Amino acid sequence: MNDAVQSNGRPKPSEWVLSGFVAQDPGDRSEQQDRAAILTSQKAPGCAFGVLADGMGGRTGGAVAAENVLLTSRQRFEEFTANESPAAFFESLTQEIHTALRLTRATSQMQPHSTVAAVLVQPNRVDWFHVGDSRIYHIRQRKLMYCTTDHTLAQELIQKRQLSPDRARLHPQASGLVNALGSSKTPVPEISGISDPQDGDTFLICSDGLWNYFHSGEMVLVIESLPIREAAQLLIARARERANGRGDNCSLVLLRLTDVKAGQFVTANNTTPIKSLNLPIVV
Repeated sequence: MNDAVQSNGRPKPSEWVLSGFVAQDPGDRSEQQDRAAILTSQKAPGCAFGVLADGMGGRTGGAVAAENVLLTSRQRFEEFTANESPAAFFESLTQEIHTALRLTRATSQMQPHSTVAAVLVQPNRVDWFHVGDSRIYHIRQRKLMYCTTDHTLAQELIQKRQLSPDRARLHPQASGLVNALGSSKTPVPEISGISDPQDGDTFLICSDGLWNYFHSGEMVLVIESLPIREAAQLLIARARERANGRGDNCSLVLLRLTDVKAGQFVTANNTTPIKSLNLPIVV
């Protein structure tokens, strides 16, 4: 029997090494209102959840909103099992966070709003979702395979063909969110994913304080040319330099999958086999 095939005729699942890195900088703001983390759970061995939130709401409202995203994500992921579909998980998580932010608004003087972008890694599949303008990039073999669509007024005007891309970006409310956690409108998560992860697949989650300063091709080149720790640090450094003293909070999560059988990756302290993942993978 082929070593790559199980007795039931299906391909054997790959044994992945997942390396991850989180990087943040407050930019030129007085407060860091982004939150980012890579989560693991004992109930979901072989799974990891990278999540990023960009909080909004003035004063401490943005920080409270983003912290709620992270707290609720951690609590919800601790209950996640392989029997739950990624879509159901994402939809319930979105609603739980939104409800928490609405309750905070009702019981305080704050108006907490937030984006969320997250990647769920499971054996033999990767799924992701986002609300707002925090982005997710999927990179494979030096190519950008996927990038999320911003939930902004400018993008909505472009999609509805009401304005050209150039004119939409000049709209005075171009960057205003039309889909956000904690707003008066019920948020709708945009969901996607892949069922065929490959050796070297890399996923970047980042706030607009990072992606605003790059063309996607440049980010792909940096990420594919360097170990993830060095790539993350270089991206943050370039974003800070290009902000020229006017930069927003800048945050990212990088996740990279490597097939153990491919033998192309030298394991180190910052990598853990995802097949038996039970330790934090943030380095």
